[in-house]
Formats: sequence, structure tokens, C-alpha cells
Amino acid sequence: MPSYSYKVNDPISPISYKQRTVSPPTSSPAGNGTAEQQTNGYAANGTEERWRQNYVPTPYESYKTNGTGSTQPMEAESGSSEDVGRGHWGSKAEFVLSCIGLSVGIGNVWRFPYLAYENGGAAFLFPYIILLVLIGKPMYLMETALGQYSQLGPMNVWRCAPVMQGVGFAMVILSLITAIYYNQLMAYTLYYMFASFASQVPWADCDPKWADENCFKVGGLYPCARYNLSGPTDTVNCTTKSESSATQFWQRGVLRLDKGGLREFGDIGEIQWDLTLCLLLSWVVVFLCLMKGVKSSGKAVYFTATFPYFILIALLVVGVRLEGAMKGLTFLFVPRWDELFSVNIWRKAAEQMFFSLSVSWGGLIMFGSYNKFRNKVHIDAFIVSSLDFITSLIASVAIFSVLGAMSHDLGIDIRNLAASGPGLAFIAYPEAISRTLPIPQLWSVLFFFMLFTLGLDSEFALLETVLTAIYDTFPRSRSHKIKLTGLLCVSCFLLAIPLCATLGQYIFSLMDTFGGGIGVLLIATFELIALHWVYGVRRFSDDLKFMIGYNPSMFWKVCWVFIAPVSLIVLFVYSVFIWENPTYNGVEYPDWGIAVGWFLAAISVGMIPLVFVLTFLKMLFTGKIRDLFKPASNWGPGCPEARKMLLASHANFDMNETKYGIDNPALDSRYYAQ
Repeated sequence: MPSYSYKVNDPISPISYKQRTVSPPTSSPAGNGTAEQQTNGYAANGTEERWRQNYVPTPYESYKTNGTGSTQPMEAESGSSEDVGRGHWGSKAEFVLSCIGLSVGIGNVWRFPYLAYENGGAAFLFPYIILLVLIGKPMYLMETALGQYSQLGPMNVWRCAPVMQGVGFAMVILSLITAIYYNQLMAYTLYYMFASFASQVPWADCDPKWADENCFKVGGLYPCARYNLSGPTDTVNCTTKSESSATQFWQRGVLRLDKGGLREFGDIGEIQWDLTLCLLLSWVVVFLCLMKGVKSSGKAVYFTATFPYFILIALLVVGVRLEGAMKGLTFLFVPRWDELFSVNIWRKAAEQMFFSLSVSWGGLIMFGSYNKFRNKVHIDAFIVSSLDFITSLIASVAIFSVLGAMSHDLGIDIRNLAASGPGLAFIAYPEAISRTLPIPQLWSVLFFFMLFTLGLDSEFALLETVLTAIYDTFPRSRSHKIKLTGLLCVSCFLLAIPLCATLGQYIFSLMDTFGGGIGVLLIATFELIALHWVYGVRRFSDDLKFMIGYNPSMFWKVCWVFIAPVSLIVLFVYSVFIWENPTYNGVEYPDWGIAVGWFLAAISVGMIPLVFVLTFLKMLFTGKIRDLFKPASNWGPGCPEARKMLLASHANFDMNETKYGIDNPALDSRYYAQ
């Protein structure tokens, strides 16, 4: 009767069993099994007696059968050959600083303070902190740990759940679209920085080169409408003009905005070559910092991630000492509790959290993939996600202390000072600098150089996400990093030139709304489902424990499996329910403009269902439909040594195991096919 036996080197598939007769070894001259033969696992009757533990989790299947029925180790398919030239961070500090640079960006300076001030002050902080703890921090840990475990970027990391690889495509496309228009913000900061080297900051006065008859000087009067007056009085000396020199410098001097909006398809207005040169310079700096991958960007972040803190702290110290600063801080931090129960404030908090932490954009997975395999990533994730929130508070205090002083000087409500969107950084705060701070040229140069360095870090991550996807998909391309980086930067620069036209700001707003914002909640939801429902939260937790010895608590698992995806689905449905077509500067977009916007959203988010359907059809027609939700055979630890350790741990079997009260494994029902 044949025995159910296995050799240590058998290519055993997960939960699969073979009934096999082993040819007896060559007999000794005595005709009976020698002591040496029995020691090697063979009895006198020729049957194999050695056993190995039969269960090997699918992600770590160590062998793959080829067309001839032979086997080859997992290393042969996805091992060291793919890792040649991939590189790692030069130190732990480079990884932490890069994550800080990615998370702490321009949005912390203009977007967070404005949203907090507009949505209940301190009341906005409560939903933000709750969502940060329940969604932000868990997802931050999840993405950095996933990249570190697999040593793969956001495109190829979904070998753990191939049917959901569309999430990776969506992340890469989203990062590419955002990288194209995000650098335009950096071009604006360069324009302002160079303009500040004049004897007087240009927005302090109405220059006839760009101002019209409706412009009034920043350092002089203020519109009567802001005082609820129709004209000057004996007590209030105001002006009937409605646009400050700071506003007109931004709209007419920098953007040269055509207020008619988009009209015919293809009409972008006149290209502004001074802005185009600033954009070119910004892309040159990005290329120089990225041309050698993380080896060069990792060195750059030592400056770009730390310098902004010196400027923010300096602005904070100077700002809080100004007369009237407390007026701005009171407005920012005294809660308006009636707004706390609005669903819209929770939606805004969620959007800002994703925008600030940069989760679901692929950058965190990419940064984690360049870590050493045993790096204590859970500690790094906690530190960086907390520091991001602290930085937002520091920026808010620095900005609103200056705005409060400006409000005090003018005797008007601070609500009438702040402008939404980039206007806070390019209108309200520059105006406040020229009114309240000594040597405004110095503070202006420092402020806009700080914004530029903040933007550089985020741009590094967006571009490196795309490049890493190429390197991981085509490993040989790693030997051409400089050429590929240069080609990508040149392509993005050419695609961004229309943003420098007189109608460019309308295009910028359209790309920001549809290309970089509308799909983030949906991508995050599918990311959570793919990793913790398709791949499995238990598998992911086991991977984390094997990698760094950290076993996630029930809190993290509940957040990953239930709280985070359900909350994101609710917020997304609500966003769809209250959706209105966007406008810019009060001008509505034409139908073709809205259609272009939805196309941008579709080419990123639409990849998720497209890849799912294609994978399903492939599995169906090849007869492998049962493998639809299984990890790929080449999924596992990205570190070759870690792979060997994991395979060895599953190949060992303790013959003295008595967990089930069975000393003889041949009698253990786990070793028989069910």
C-alpha cells in the first residue's frame, strides 16, 4: 500500500497533497536497510519516513511548476535579479525626512489654515484629529509597511492581490497628473521670490504695467465695502475701489488672467514666457535632485525638509509678537461648535487629511520600498504622521497671527482678509507681510523660498512614484535612470506649458479638481479592500510580524477592515450627493471643459474596474477562476535573505509536535486531503 510521504524538497503547493511511492534506496550487501539509510529517512521496506509541514501560505509558495512539470525556486522568478541596482536610502534619516517632505507641503501653509478658519476654527480640528487617528495613521502605517515588505513600488506591490492591480495603476496615473500641475505652484513661488528682490515688493503699490483704475495701494486705504460703508466718512477714510494691489498683482501681474474663462476647445490664450521660464527652472531643479533616484533625492531632503521649519518658526516668533496677533489666534482656535455637526466639515477634514498626509497617492509605498527590510517602520509612521499635524498647527499660528495684526490695523473682521485656495499664499499673506513685518523684502523672499522647498519634496515623491513603477516593471531600465528622469521631466514640462497661458489658471483648477482630488477617496477605499479583504488582514499582519516583529493590535485591524473603508464610502457618497460642477473666479466651465475633467478622473480611477474585469476574464478563459483572489506566485518579501528565512521556517517540521495530542504525524488528519 503506498504511503502518504513527502521529502523536504518536494514542490508542495498550499493545501495540496500527493500520493506517491518512493523507490527504495539501493540495498546494502546485507539486504536490509543500513543504519545510515534509516538515518536519512528510509526504512527497510523502501518507504520514505521523513515528513515536512504541509501547509505553506500561498504568498510564500517556494516553487513554481513550469510547462515540463519540473520545478524552480521562487528566487529564480522574483529574487535578486530584480533587485540589482534598485537601491536603498542611505540612512534612516533620509527615509524619515523624505516622508516629512512629502507629507509637509504647500498645503500645510495655505490649505489647512484656510479650511480651519473657514470651517469652525478649533471645531475643524476635532474631526480632523478623529479622522487622523482612525484613518490617517492606520493607512500611513499600512502603506509604508507594504512597500517595505515587498520592496516594490505602488504598481507592482499588488502582486499580493493581482485582481486589484488597478489600484496601483490609479495611484501612478494620479501622481503623474498631479506632478504636472503641482510644479506650476512652485513656478509661482519662484516668480514671487525673484520679484521680491526689488527695492519695494511689487504688490505694495499699483504699478501701471498691470494695474487698472480699480486698484488701490496695499499700504493705504481699504475698500469701504469691508466696513459696510458705501463711501468715505468722517470717522472712516476708505476707498470705493474694490481690488488691492496685492490682488491685482496676482491676477493681472502674475497670471494675467483672462476673466472670460475657457471658451473654445484648444484656446488657452497667450503663453507668458516669464512664467514659463520659472516653470522650466523648477523642473531643472527637480531633475537635478532626482536624476540618481533616492541616492540624490535622499541627500536633497536634508535641506528641503528641514529649512521650512526654520522659516515657519521665525515667522511664528515674529508674528505672535505683533499687536493684534491674538485676534487672529482667537479666531483660529476658539471653536464654533454649531459647525461641528455638519457633514461638510467632516468631508473637508477628510480631504485635507489625504491631501496633507499624501496617503493613497503611492508615494508612501514607494518611499517604504527603499527601506531596509527590518526597519522599524511602525515607529517612523507614527512620528511622521504626528509631525505633519503639528506642522499644520505651526503654520496656522504663524499665518493667522500676521493676519490678526493686519485685521487690527485696519479695524475690520479677519474673515474679510483671507482668500480661498492659493489666494491665501499669493494674496492675503504677501499683503500682510508688506503691511506688518519689518523689511518685507527679506520676509517675502524667505516665505516664498520656503514654499518652493516645501513643494520640491512633494514633487520628488510624485515623480519618483512614476519612475519606480517603471523601474520595477522593467528592471533593466534602472541602468538608465538619468535618461528616464530627464525624459519624464521634459515631458511633464511640455504638458504644463498651457498652465502658463492667460487661461492657464482655469486649466490648473480643472486638473486639481478632477485629476488630483476627486478620486482620492475612492482609490483609498479600494486600496483598503484590496489589502485587507482580498489579500487578508491576517496575512498582512503576519507579514508585518515577520518583517519587524510587530503584531498589529486589534485597534489597527478594526480600522483597516471596517472603520476606514466604511467612513470613506460614506464621505464619498455624500460628496457625490452634493456635487456641483466647479467654477473658477466665478466663471463656469463649458461642457467640453467638464468632459475633459471627467476624462482625467476616469483614466486614473477607471483603471480599478478595468483591470478587475480583464483579470476576471483571463482567469475565466484559462480555467483558473479559483485563483482569482489568490496572490501571485512571485509575491513575498522583497529582501532575498528574508525570502530564504521565510521559506526555511515553513520547511521545518517538529517531529515532537503534540499540539493536537498526536505524536505520530502520520496519524494527524491535517496531512490528508479533505
